[in-house]
Amino acid sequence: MNPENIKRVVVVGAGIMGAGIAQNFAQAGLQVRVLDVTRKALDRCRSQISSNLEEFHEFGLLDEAVGSICERVTFYLNDEFSEAVTNCDVVVEAMPEVIELKRELFARLDQLPEHVILASNTSSMTISRIAEKMTTPERVIGLHYFNPAHIIPAVEIHKGKATNESVITTITDLMNWVGKLPVLVRKEVPGFVINRLTGAMEREIDYLLDEGVVSPEDLDRAVKGSYGFRLACLGPMEAEDMIGLDTAARASANIFPTLSNAQVPSSQLLEKVERGELGIKSGEGWYHYPDNTQSETLGRNNRRLLQQLKLFDLNRGSEASE
Repeated sequence: MNPENIKRVVVVGAGIMGAGIAQNFAQAGLQVRVLDVTRKALDRCRSQISSNLEEFHEFGLLDEAVGSICERVTFYLNDEFSEAVTNCDVVVEAMPEVIELKRELFARLDQLPEHVILASNTSSMTISRIAEKMTTPERVIGLHYFNPAHIIPAVEIHKGKATNESVITTITDLMNWVGKLPVLVRKEVPGFVINRLTGAMEREIDYLLDEGVVSPEDLDRAVKGSYGFRLACLGPMEAEDMIGLDTAARASANIFPTLSNAQVPSSQLLEKVERGELGIKSGEGWYHYPDNTQSETLGRNNRRLLQQLKLFDLNRGSEASE
């Protein structure tokens, strides 16, 4: 299927990720239907998309009026499932990371016409596991957006054992069409590429915090002002070439034997979760978020990322012209 022939996309799940995914497709000119179990979730999604688009407009990242884009997004309750998926071309699942929920949904989607591509925004599960009991697993693919989905450019595309190559090609072309940066995961592995890298880094962060090597505040300050700063425009392989592979090999030989090999999360992290200190959404995490400032904090974070997105788009354009 040519991506230009994809006109209607269904997003199942109206949470933070679902809202960002729906916005991405709507900005690209597609008709989007968002499906969820509660009206409250749908209303919140509608409001979030509108607010996000206003920020895009403020940063000069829109070529169209906010209202026109919003008109391309319609909202459905779960009991309107049949109507929501009628004549769609692609369905993207953005539900909680619970295998039973995903399998139940894909069992329903299995009944759709076979030309409809079925995608999951799972952040950790393999497609073969999700599509294990389906009769049409060949049209199921992983489409892993990163939070916030409407801003972060990269999207990981990962396949199952049965996924058809034509589906991979179509989804890759579609991601390019809607302005995303598709990254193909060539082998099936839980967590794919970026979440495995993030997990390895998180394990070492846990160790450094538990051992009292650094405070959370200084760790953030160090990362943002060093390799985080560099990684915004130079990938790790480019950076390693710049540093020198001989230097990288010597440093790795010295450091690797001392790295954490923990198999469970940090005790500090687990204690915070047990106390209900879940981050911005609870008002307390590694930092304190006073009452009624959570939305302001998320908005401030998005604005920082939007500044980066403008620079990223400029760099991406200059690289393409070289």
